[in-house]
Amino acid sequence: MDIYKCEVLCIGGGGGGVTAAITAAKCGADVILVSKEPLGYGDTRISMGLMSCPGIVKEDGVNVFLQDLLKSGEEINDKKLARIMAEKASDAVGVMENFGHLFNRDKKGIISSEVTYFSGGHSQPRTIECPPGGGIAIGNSLRAAAARSDIRVYEEVAVTKLLCNNGRVAGAVCYNIITGEISLICAKTTIIATGGAGWLYYPHTDCAAGVTGDGYALAYEVEAELIDMEQVQFIPFGLTYPPSMVGIYVGEPSLAAPAGVLRNNKGEVILEDVCKMNRAEVSKAMALEIKRGGGTENGGLLLDLTPNLSLEEGKRLWKARKNRGQLDIVRFAYGNKAFNWEEPWDVLPTAHYFMGGIKVDVFGRSNIPGLYATGQAMGGIHGANRLGSVSLAELFVFGVIAGDAAAKESKDVELPDLIPGSKEAVAELAQLRGQKGHHTPIQLHRRLQKVMWEKVGIAREEKEMRQALTDIEEIKIASESINIPTQTSYNQEVLHAIELRHMIVSAKLVTEAAVIRQETRGAHLRLDFPEKDDINWKKNIVLFKEKGELKIRVEAVNG
Repeated sequence: MDIYKCEVLCIGGGGGGVTAAITAAKCGADVILVSKEPLGYGDTRISMGLMSCPGIVKEDGVNVFLQDLLKSGEEINDKKLARIMAEKASDAVGVMENFGHLFNRDKKGIISSEVTYFSGGHSQPRTIECPPGGGIAIGNSLRAAAARSDIRVYEEVAVTKLLCNNGRVAGAVCYNIITGEISLICAKTTIIATGGAGWLYYPHTDCAAGVTGDGYALAYEVEAELIDMEQVQFIPFGLTYPPSMVGIYVGEPSLAAPAGVLRNNKGEVILEDVCKMNRAEVSKAMALEIKRGGGTENGGLLLDLTPNLSLEEGKRLWKARKNRGQLDIVRFAYGNKAFNWEEPWDVLPTAHYFMGGIKVDVFGRSNIPGLYATGQAMGGIHGANRLGSVSLAELFVFGVIAGDAAAKESKDVELPDLIPGSKEAVAELAQLRGQKGHHTPIQLHRRLQKVMWEKVGIAREEKEMRQALTDIEEIKIASESINIPTQTSYNQEVLHAIELRHMIVSAKLVTEAAVIRQETRGAHLRLDFPEKDDINWKKNIVLFKEKGELKIRVEAVNG
């Protein structure tokens, strides 16, 4: 078994992880970055490449953006984190362009009001975009920036467990997907940047396949606190067919343009002014109509964009989206008439983003010494709902913050010669390969995903969620009897077994928090508690492990 040592360990190869790693290295730290996928992949690579940059128009600014964040988050945001987001979002442009990725500019070469537009829920036009290629171009820039930086990168390496020494995170056990080798990384500080857990809802998600809640589970198992895990954002417009394309994202509320409406299976308009709403508002309205029986044969509703063709602004927006390639996926799935906005699209909300996550302070530090989080792995910034185009800026803002803080802390920490429990953790992982049991890991993935979509999805009720908790426990028991081949290289069943463990923990955290919050707020829709309750629930839900048991604390909003 190989043992590696470093000052800062970054787990995750997307925008947050790469930014944190490069920042830490610039601060003089010895950095290792491990990524379950090739560097620059994950949700960063499949993003649209849109980013919030406040202050471009004179009516906009830090306080205006902050109020938009708090309004969208329905006042349960960590206000200190939200303020940092508002103050530093424009700095993210410089971070990203220093990596080699440029945003669109006007004819004078300036990022001006000519190249900004509204995203749903924003009060001002502050969304900017990258040239064609979106997240792919961003991912390539991240790879190039990492190659130029003084960091050690290990790709296609999954972290299976964090290890502690005297209450402090001191390293991680890793599994190399390519070779099957197990290694141990000893680190003075560790940054989790593994993204969210959208794969809990497959196929009803637009997230990448590796987004399995790894960071949430890793943090929980070392007793780090997590916040508001019930707040899972379902972006309104995902495909409903063909089966191979279910859940793929085709747009957020702003896609509806000025005249787009939502219709039920009778052709009745159930929602107007869609483009002015945020993601949570539209997804809620859709979920309620579908629950009432207004859904199509594919389970969705009809997004009717045809009224836009009678408006100059509508025709301009269609052309702009066509030129950006945003409508290509619709043509592939639904045909040319849908592509040309000449017939409605069948759409259904799809799991997109986790507002909840690891609870951190303004430096990205968790409650466990030596453990940091950034990007979607951290929680608190967005409260109960995230505005569109903010997450990309978040990666670069808080990646810099966490990388800087972790590097500075590492200078005052000594590495232990041996991390307690490391031999046992390695032995446990080694025993996975060649197991004989009754289930394959992927079968249990599908069982868990079905439970989460049907019982802890967009619209929730206590009875169904409590049944989901029972189902999750049964899946956990079943996971102790799994079939895994003995092959060493590219043994996907080993990876699926590792991910299954993380998914089970994350599913339980989401469901327990969703049961506790007895109101409807943001992305959390309770059919049995349909109203928002500011008196009792304008609060955060904190989950943590104590003496082997899940504990829950409800507390006042920070800031």
